[in-house]
Amino acid sequence: MATSIRDVAKAAGVSVATVSKVLNGYTTVNEQTKEKVLKYVKELQFRPNLAARSLVGRRSMTIGIFLTTGLVHPFFTRILAGMEQALQARGYDLIYLARMSLGKEISLVQHCQSRNVEGVVVFGFQHENADFGELIESGLPAVFIDLDIREGRAGYITSDNREAMERAVAYLADLRHCRLAYIGGIKDSYADLHRLAGFQTGLARAGISYREEYRIAGDFTREAGYLAMQRLLALPEPPTAVLCCSDMSAIGAIEAIREAGLSVPEDISVLGFDDIELAEYIQPALTTIRQDMTTIGRRAVELLDELIVDEKLAPPEVIVPTELVVRQSCGPAKV
Repeated sequence: MATSIRDVAKAAGVSVATVSKVLNGYTTVNEQTKEKVLKYVKELQFRPNLAARSLVGRRSMTIGIFLTTGLVHPFFTRILAGMEQALQARGYDLIYLARMSLGKEISLVQHCQSRNVEGVVVFGFQHENADFGELIESGLPAVFIDLDIREGRAGYITSDNREAMERAVAYLADLRHCRLAYIGGIKDSYADLHRLAGFQTGLARAGISYREEYRIAGDFTREAGYLAMQRLLALPEPPTAVLCCSDMSAIGAIEAIREAGLSVPEDISVLGFDDIELAEYIQPALTTIRQDMTTIGRRAVELLDELIVDEKLAPPEVIVPTELVVRQSCGPAKV
């Protein structure tokens, strides 16, 4: 016979209500009691009836994810892998809220309500998005990825973009590069602004002048990186090193450099951002900034669950460290 919630409560010496609170993530249960309940949940191999939990607590146990950029970029594969870890651990289902289903007739909030989601993870939003204000005012729990929102019941998680770029510039400066270019992401996006700020701070600390002609806007794609690199190569004095706002842009930049009859890193060093799976397999293998995308995805769900469970919880602000991964696409500057 399957273990019931009453069996867990009896073994732990607590009430059924206490077990229920632990399983639903309530913060009012002290840590010692929580650990004891979870111990017997594991020992007795108790599997909560999610349908029953949903009916009793009037919860759908469903959250949504809304990506304004869609699912094409390899970045999202690991984000979703991390989300899956937390979804399984916390008993949630996930609904992808397709952008194409939104129009003048239905807003993001209405879309969430129609799908009965308890909260939403949002990626790709900017402050000027039409749905932004309504989402904050609705009180629907939300966690933004790469957008610094702490208002109402909405918080955010992001990589330490500034520090990452500062470290990347310092690395190239140590290789004696003094003509450094920046191929950005979507102009004025949160990630692009913070990475550009880190790039500029890194230059200042290394005593290297910032040159506006060395900054080219892009959109994180291979095509944008390719076109941006062509513009940089056409300058009277091309850069000796290029920092890209994404690995896909870096791959496009390398392609443009090769087509111009030059070599990476002998003529121009290229440094990416993300550390997608492809980065270590291209030739030369890409030196890049590794984002912990799995952690970002997992923590986004965990933070959202905490907001859903505790209505008085302060909106979260989580900055995830990055790592410089040195491979073969960067080398000493020619002197």
